[in-house]
Amino acid sequence: MNALARKTCPGVDIEAFWDEVWGWRIGSVRIPDPEMPLRTAEDVPKRAAIVEKYLRDVKDYWFHLYKPSEGDVIVDIGAGRGEDVFVFSKAVGDQGQVWAVEPHPVSFLALRKLCEWNGLSNVRVLNYASTAQPQMLQIETMPVWESNFVRSGEASENSCTVEGIPFDELARSEGIGAISFLKMNIEGAERDALPGCVEVLDRTQSVCIAAHDFRADRGEGDSFRTLTMVKEFLTARGFTLTTRDEDRRYYVPYHVHGVRP
Repeated sequence: MNALARKTCPGVDIEAFWDEVWGWRIGSVRIPDPEMPLRTAEDVPKRAAIVEKYLRDVKDYWFHLYKPSEGDVIVDIGAGRGEDVFVFSKAVGDQGQVWAVEPHPVSFLALRKLCEWNGLSNVRVLNYASTAQPQMLQIETMPVWESNFVRSGEASENSCTVEGIPFDELARSEGIGAISFLKMNIEGAERDALPGCVEVLDRTQSVCIAAHDFRADRGEGDSFRTLTMVKEFLTARGFTLTTRDEDRRYYVPYHVHGVRP
């Protein structure tokens, strides 16, 4: 893989390595990549530019209204492999704090290693699903990992058992007080997660909740149709809402931004 990286990214300081999970070192930054053995020549330049993509996407998606400051507290529910956590950690500085919640075991390993490799000491990682009530659930492993989703029911050959817990309970056990920004991107599970965040939301200044009606629209089931519920829930908790309805990307209009007046 290193020979392929040298061939496809001449002049770029990039190398592949293994430490519990495959990863790339890009300059001084280390990024996990569990799918590395499957990468082709066309994929590697995208890996080389991944840090710039993280920075660009976070500013576009999550910092649309909320503007981070040193010392802020950010909660990331559905933290994935740390692509947003990496930027959140840098944005709030050494005096800030990030809590990152991710249920999928492979994504959680990648998240944990990203924080370890890059010295993100202001990040606390939590391996749970966010739910309304404590329960055991399944998380389906999809061909595109960003589409992994939590569900109830029996295990499948592609699912993993995960523990669900209300984030209000986690916040109490973690001693989380006032929250500057809460991001939630959990592929339709926001329907169940938000009722477990009532106390937390009441002391949160800004939020962005990603609804997933577009997955229902393409035939994946009405459980993904959450936009109306998200808007009603946040409005009832005192947030003033904004959506980017004119954005032509199919998912961005479903990002519901909320701020307290």
